[in-house]
Amino acid sequence: MKELNQKMCGYTPGTLHHIKKHNPELAVLIRDMDQIMVNDGALDRKTKRLIALACVAVRMCEDCVYPQAKVAKNYGATKAEIVEAMQVAVLTGGVPTWSVAKKGLTQLFDEWEGEEKAPEPKKSKGKKK
Repeated sequence: MKELNQKMCGYTPGTLHHIKKHNPELAVLIRDMDQIMVNDGALDRKTKRLIALACVAVRMCEDCVYPQAKVAKNYGATKAEIVEAMQVAVLTGGVPTWSVAKKGLTQLFDEWEGEEKAPEPKKSKGKKK
């Protein structure tokens, strides 16, 4: 799970922690299968996460939206790209898809705004000799 955490830019969804604790063998299988998601191929990993975000929203997995969106952000997705992926989800899955996603998207966007508003750390000035 540590390797997967690193490949998702330091974020591992709580569900994966739970699976690892209660079913370590399944966690290993998921880690192995997830290699297609954490590595670039014909599609880059950011695009794959945006597709996964739309998929989990259409599948009505409320707890899955934030993790997919968070990792997409970690891979460089912009707010506009995340919103557009959700627009595709709504077009294919209907408006209830957005209802399922709103909690996870709000959480991510609130975090994002907090990061953008956070003051830059002050650089300490060393003593001149």
